[in-house]
Amino acid sequence: MMKTLFKTFAIIGLMSAATAVNAQDKLIKLAELPKTAQEFIKKHNATGDISYIKMEDDFFSKKSFEVKLKDGSEFEFDKNGAWKEVDMKHNKAVPSTLVPSAISAYITKSFPQNNIVKISKNSNKYEVELTNGLDLEFDGKGKFIRIDD
Repeated sequence: MMKTLFKTFAIIGLMSAATAVNAQDKLIKLAELPKTAQEFIKKHNATGDISYIKMEDDFFSKKSFEVKLKDGSEFEFDKNGAWKEVDMKHNKAVPSTLVPSAISAYITKSFPQNNIVKISKNSNKYEVELTNGLDLEFDGKGKFIRIDD
């Protein structure tokens, strides 16, 4: 019993160590980002405002990139450079070109005094955070699903 327990903990420890070795967070330069991400940053006039760019390469997940601006805003990109999340940290509104028109129309109608300060997307939904702190969920076509807790 004791040997089995010891072996189990030893295996868990070795797996954790192997995962930690394979998990790589590395600071990179703008030129090392995928072209799509570089174009996104240039389009939104953020090249001079970059605090750091980090490549995250985890063992169990795919490579991704995080760009942090001097004002605290953050952009996250997938391995191909497509944006996954834009978080303006309540400093200003998310660029309107990133927000699907159905979501924009819903926000304008239902929350007219608010801006979207954070937006994230995956293959089947969008999540947005408004100036007032509310988190809203939309399907992939921009149809409102619910207020997220």
